Parts: sequence; structure tokens; C-alpha cells
Amino acid sequence: MQNEKFGNKDKNLFKAYNLTNRLSTLNEITLQIDAAGNKQEIYEIIRNETHWLINSEVLALATLSQIQTTYQIISLSSISDASGLHESYFTLEEGSPGWVIRNQNPIRSKIADVPQYSHTLEGKYEDLGIHNLMIVPIKSGQNKVGAFIFGTTDENEYTEDDLIISQLYGLQVAVALNNASFVEDARKRISQIESMNEISRILNTTLNINQLLEQTAQAIQKNFNYFDVTLFLLSKDQTELILKAHSGSYADFLPRDYRQKITEGIIGWVARNGEYALVNDVTQDPRYKSYEYHSTKSELALPIKIEGELVGVMNIEEKNLYAFDEMDVVVLQTLCEQIAGALKNAKLFEEVKSANEKLQELDTMKSEFLGIVSHDFRSPLSSIILAGKSLLKNEEIQNNQRFREYLQLIVDQANRLNQLAEDTLQITKIESGQVSITWKIVNTERMLKEAISAVRISNRHKVSYYIDPNVSYVQADPAKLRQVVQNLISNAVKYSPNGGNINIEIKEHNKDEILFSISDEGIGIKPEQKEKLFQKFSRVDSEHTKTIKGTGLGLWICKEIVEAHKGRIWVESEFGKGSIFKFVIKKLES
Repeated sequence: MQNEKFGNKDKNLFKAYNLTNRLSTLNEITLQIDAAGNKQEIYEIIRNETHWLINSEVLALATLSQIQTTYQIISLSSISDASGLHESYFTLEEGSPGWVIRNQNPIRSKIADVPQYSHTLEGKYEDLGIHNLMIVPIKSGQNKVGAFIFGTTDENEYTEDDLIISQLYGLQVAVALNNASFVEDARKRISQIESMNEISRILNTTLNINQLLEQTAQAIQKNFNYFDVTLFLLSKDQTELILKAHSGSYADFLPRDYRQKITEGIIGWVARNGEYALVNDVTQDPRYKSYEYHSTKSELALPIKIEGELVGVMNIEEKNLYAFDEMDVVVLQTLCEQIAGALKNAKLFEEVKSANEKLQELDTMKSEFLGIVSHDFRSPLSSIILAGKSLLKNEEIQNNQRFREYLQLIVDQANRLNQLAEDTLQITKIESGQVSITWKIVNTERMLKEAISAVRISNRHKVSYYIDPNVSYVQADPAKLRQVVQNLISNAVKYSPNGGNINIEIKEHNKDEILFSISDEGIGIKPEQKEKLFQKFSRVDSEHTKTIKGTGLGLWICKEIVEAHKGRIWVESEFGKGSIFKFVIKKLES
């Protein structure tokens, strides 16, 4: 009797020791998962390390889709791969993983006894020799992420310790997947904002309708990495949609000017109803019209309207199921609004062009068009910037480095768009001769400090300045003078990516002029490129400037402002050693 007592004690000690070792192993695996940069890395760690925790010939994740009614199987073991279920979708009413996700209760039983048994799912595992399943929910806070699926060929069911370990494992994986989803979504949104910047530029600078639509379709497909993008315009009799632009994997998928009746397909439904259609599984939608050699799984079609009247349809197609979400709808609806505005102005431009052949009047219309679009951009962008800056002050955001960095990037990109709108407005004023100088007495040091504070300067740069006491005050337009200095300082930062000293000097040039100079230790400018530097839309092209973003308007605007002050601007530079931008304006009249 005494020996039996000690035997049970030894078994319990061994069981506790084994559980402690498994918990230690779980901690090591969790550290690896936390360090993963994306979902694929998380999946790879689970595939390679889970066997140290739980015996499982079948290892898979059932990840809940964004629409919360379906889940996708992610196979993470060789036997799971052999089942052919990888990336298959099921409704929550199908299979035991769906039951676990809905009820948030684990399953640990013979495979034949699981609730919601599905021949398509559990039946595949049975065919591979699996006898027992253990499925646990994975959830981060109140957010359902999916379920962990473990299966074994062993006749014995999984133990209570297995269930404890798998549930703890599921908690860690849920947090990691949730964070990875947030980061991936943030990256996607940031990419979309940057892409909208480029597409907005196309819409702002192109007045030919065919060219506008073609370039826009190509930009959307390339920058958003969609499988297929097509833009249709409504026919005059409003019975057909006419294909005007296409960009995708099948170059000759449909011919230009292909016509489709508005009674057919998803795009026809959108044209008739004036509403968007988001279809994440086209095989389940009777409206879908299939085409030969096409492998579309998801489709998103949106109306293009001018003043409430439908003029066309944007159609996006993807090869993956559940490829779109409501945020994609918001982004693409914004683009449709911009396309509609561009179409309206482009049509107006063509009407004016046909009525009047004078180039000056055409340029005036173009300037008015750019001015209207740029002005309309500024209000929503200001709201985005204000909201972003407010969020950056939030304590929770401040304490989360990833959230803070991505939010700061959103604010920076919105500021870039805002500056583009401001530059475009400047173009319209300059070209129409509306630039007026409001002469005032300017405190040069105060003006310079304001210009420096408006530029985002990295810790790699050191900014210093010297102001000759004799030029503490100048006569100029305060806002426009600050704009020139701010632009030149910003360029000095951008075009010295490795950092270095940025020196600013304001001093007498001669008895009649005051000299402003801004020098950097950047990449410099080749002699043959200096001549075109101050031209509109002109930028220095080299391998060093490919990643430096800009519109090519800043220096041209600076030149126009300086010349409006009856001054001049120039550059002195040695390639590879930096540049000095200089300009002079008249001295203060006594």
C-alpha cells in the first residue's frame, strides 16, 4: 500500500514536471512569434515549432474572415497539406472549427463525434488516418480570430494537459495574428494613400478623357496590385456600358469600346441601381457574368457619378476569395469621386477647346480646373491632418511605437498631398498673373525661425544660421519670402539623405541687394542639369534621387516669387559634394 502511494506521488511529480517543461517551451515559442514581422512568419514558426508542445499529425488554423461569417483553413503540417484544404473557405455552420468559433468552446474528442461533422473537412482528415481532434478557439480580447486545429492518428484522445497548453498557445497566437493584421492593414492603407497621391497627380494634370482614364486604370492596378481594373462609361442612350480603359493580367481580355448591356453582370446592376456591389465570392452571386480565360474570385464595382448622375462604372477584380473589405470601398469611392470631377472638367475643357482655338484661353481653363480641384482637396486633407495630429497626442498611441510610426506616416503623406494642392494653387495664380506682393517690413530672424520650424528635420542634419546685423529687417512679402526660404531648407534636407550640416546666411550682397544662401552637404547637381532646375515640373534625375519624392514645382515657384520681388535666384553646386542655393532681393528703402 505504501509503495502504491509513493508510485502515485512519483507519477504526479512527473506529470507536473512535464507540464512545467511544456510551459517553458511555450514561452520560448511565444517569444519567436512575438518577434515575427508578418503573418507568414508567424505561420512558419507554428509549423516548425508546435511539435515540441503537442503531438499533432494534423496542424491547421481556421482564420475568421473579415465578414465574420466564413473561415479559411491554413494548413501548417505535411498531412494537413496533403488534405488539399489549404486556403479553402467554409461557413461557420460547416465543420467543427466553425462550431468552435461560434460557441467559443474547445473540442477534444474522436473525429467521428465532433459537432457539425463535415465530409468536406473532417472527412478529408479521416481519409488520412486521423482518429482524434482537438480544436480550441483563438481570441484576442473580445476579437474572435479563429480556431486552432490539432489532429492525431493515435487512438488515445488528447489529455487535459494538452487542452490547457493548446488554449494558452491559442491566446498567444491570437494576439500575434491580431497585431500582424493591424500592421498589414496599416501598411495597406498607407500604400493606398501614397497611391492616391500619384493618381491625384494624373487627374490634376491630364485633360484628355481617353488618356485620363487609361492612365488612371493603369495607376490603380499597378499601385493597388489588383488583378484587373476596368473603367466603363455609360452610353448616350444609357442602355450600355462602354469599356474605355483596362489594365490587368490579360491585356486583350476585352477590346476597347467593348459594350455590355446594363441588364447584364455585376457592373450592369451597379449602373442600374447607382450603388456599389462588393462580391467576395462570385460563384455565389447570380449577377456575375463570367468570361473565358478569366480566374476572378472576387469583384468590386462602383458607380462614377457627376452631380448625382451616373456616367460610368469602375470594376475591380481579384483572383482571391474575400479580397475586398469596406475600407477598400471607401478608398475606391474617393477615387471615383475624383475621376468624376476630372471627367467633368475634362469634358468642359474639350467643349471650350472646340469652341475656341486660342491657346491662352485653353491654358486659363486648365488653370481654373487645377485651382478648383486643388481647393477641393484642401478641406478633407486638413481634416485628416488635424485628426491624425490629435490621435498622435493620445497617450495610448504615444506608448505604442508601431501605431505612432504609422500614424505619423499618414499625417506626413496627407501633408504632402496638402502641399501638392498648395503648389497647384500657386501655379494657377502665377500663370494667370495673379501673384501680388504685399510689401511689409520683415524681421529676418523671426521669418527664418518660422521657416526652419515648418520643415521636418531629421536627427542626421544640423541646421545653423547667421544673419548680418545690417539686414535684420528687409522689405518683402512676409508669407512669400518665408515660403521660398522654407522650400530651399526642405530641399536641403531631402537632397542630403545621409545628413550633414545645413548652413543659412542672410547678409549684404552689394549696396542695393541682400543675399540669402542655403547650403547643404548632399548629393549635389551635375553642371548639365542646372539649366533646367528652375523650370516647371523639372527635377534632377539620377540614381540617388529615385526614392526622393517631389513634384518639380517648388523651385519654379521660388523663382517666380523671387522675380516678383525684383530679385534673382541661382544655384552653385559640385556633384557629390553638396549645393548652395542663393537668391537676392532689394534692400529696404530708407
